Amino acid sequence: MTVDYRADDPATGRAVVLTVPSPNSADSPELLARFYREARAAGALQHPNIVAIYDLGVDRGSPFIARELLEGTTLEKIIERENAAGSKSLQSAATMLDYVVQACRGLAYAHERGVIHRDVRPGTIFVTSRGIAKLTNFAQARLPDRYTRSQGVLVGTVDYMSPELICGDRVDGRADIWAIGCTLYEVLTYSRPFQGDTLTNWMFAIMSQDPKPLRELRPDLPAELEEAVRRALKKDRSERYNRLEKLIADLEPVVARMQGAGSTS
Repeated sequence: MTVDYRADDPATGRAVVLTVPSPNSADSPELLARFYREARAAGALQHPNIVAIYDLGVDRGSPFIARELLEGTTLEKIIERENAAGSKSLQSAATMLDYVVQACRGLAYAHERGVIHRDVRPGTIFVTSRGIAKLTNFAQARLPDRYTRSQGVLVGTVDYMSPELICGDRVDGRADIWAIGCTLYEVLTYSRPFQGDTLTNWMFAIMSQDPKPLRELRPDLPAELEEAVRRALKKDRSERYNRLEKLIADLEPVVARMQGAGSTS
């Protein structure tokens, strides 16, 4: 949908990422709407765990977004690297859990301001070279002044979609909490909680099947962690965490304990 360039801001001298619509999307009203949605959503949010948007403008008829230049990699790439290395230590799990908790803090801040991300996944969580996790890609975000349903169009990435997103229901922050639950499951097991060989089968799994219990795959993990993930992945959203702050409060002491156990092993 977009093309990114490394650029220098002549006013401040700082390096930035300059994002412009790709040639294929420049003439698409829907894709341009997503482009502007990302600028409006992320641009209104100033938090250390959300990528910073510096400017939105138009140059010679082409819109652009100038955003923070990040050095590092996505959580998705870290999962792939750890999986390839066969690393399943408590220390490694605690480190990746900490990244997810950081992303939760940024997401909670967005929710407080009425922004629902709707595409949270390891690929949209960027981890900088200094170990700071930042939420990116707000192109699918629901803004505070928008309350439309998806009207049969899938919004987000199906692997991490909540049941209400698949059904086209009106969503709130609990859809993002479901996606965080999927992400937690993936960083701990290196597999996704719901899978299918076709889009239909994948959606069926999300709607009607339960993932394997976390500790069936990782018996070394604390029981409280399994319970937190299970609650985040409740199909009935009324049974899920209703606020990210509650999930963060459950995760933080577990992560601290795991880090301590890993450092002494």
